[in-house]
Amino acid sequence: MSEVLVPFVNSLVVLDIEGDRLFAKYYDGRKKPEQSALELTLHKKTKTVSAKTEAEVLLIDQEIAVFKSGIECKFFITGPVAENELVLVGVLDCIFDTVSTLLKGQVDKRTMLDNLELILLTIDEVLDSGHIMELDPLAVVSRVLMKAADNAQAQTIGDLSISQALGLARDQFLKSLSASAANSGRGNDGY
Repeated sequence: MSEVLVPFVNSLVVLDIEGDRLFAKYYDGRKKPEQSALELTLHKKTKTVSAKTEAEVLLIDQEIAVFKSGIECKFFITGPVAENELVLVGVLDCIFDTVSTLLKGQVDKRTMLDNLELILLTIDEVLDSGHIMELDPLAVVSRVLMKAADNAQAQTIGDLSISQALGLARDQFLKSLSASAANSGRGNDGY
């Protein structure tokens, strides 16, 4: 029986331009000193490289790392040396494109920290314990924002979050108020 190979990601790291961690997720069980050493190595090897348009690939300590630059930060995905770097680039592009879409192109340190919940939800939608779950940025955006992937689909009230349900109720209330105001302006006394 042949072994099924499932693509695996060792870590996702986002560093600012000084090499400080903005956020990171490690799926391979490495300890804090090993994490810090990897982040320092990643920063040293990539501080002079700008990868704003395409992802760059490098080999670090028997690990493949791919990275892409935002305005004030760099996104890194690392994987086992046997992993296909195109798969890692696909994961990186999905996460980067989703974050860029969610933050309206403002992939900078301040904006990302202000919207950290969206970033973490994005990572959780794409990766589950290091296993790749989704590579379509539009599908990830719709899940993070809790919208239907197909805009033609109507949401039922059970599918709405509390804030969405309250917003829908407010909109319907204001609509009914404007309709009743329009009817009373026609000379209708209600008799």
